[in-house]
Amino acid sequence: MDKNRRQLAFSLSLLVALTIVACTTAGSATLPGGPVEVSPEAAQRVEAKLVKALTLDPSAQFILRFTDEEVTSYLAIKLEETTETPITDPQVRFTKGKIYIAGKLTNVGPVQVRAMIVAAPHVTDDQLVIDIESVYLGPISAPNALLDSLSQTIDEAFEEAQVKLKITQVEVFESEIVIVGEKRL
Repeated sequence: MDKNRRQLAFSLSLLVALTIVACTTAGSATLPGGPVEVSPEAAQRVEAKLVKALTLDPSAQFILRFTDEEVTSYLAIKLEETTETPITDPQVRFTKGKIYIAGKLTNVGPVQVRAMIVAAPHVTDDQLVIDIESVYLGPISAPNALLDSLSQTIDEAFEEAQVKLKITQVEVFESEIVIVGEKRL
């Protein structure tokens, strides 16, 4: 159980890190709806929800609901625990069926850069899959070849974290993501 939590935490952190680190240029990407508040309580709710879902009876269905604030707080606190993180001020927004992830690139060059990705989650073969639709550095958009490579890297990380989970549904609502599934026997 603890290993699965760590793998999921790593995968969520990797999602932000890999998508933002892959880009390096100046600009100011803007998250829809403005900044998301960070709180230790919201981050703790993510961990509590994961523990509850991962400790259910193996045949039991689970429903995970995460808000913008919870995921943003969780990522911010996990990244603070990392030494020399290339990302600061991570922000996550769930809206219009998409996941928007923004942050500042630091320790990557002589300047700090604001970057943002837009991703669409879906379920394929009982696994959560994240398709990166666009990466922005300010108004500059990354090429499609980078998006495909980034999506594949993130999907591989999520696949490892979901080894004992069967994901049946994922929905992105306004300020919330809902993941439905069950533990594999």
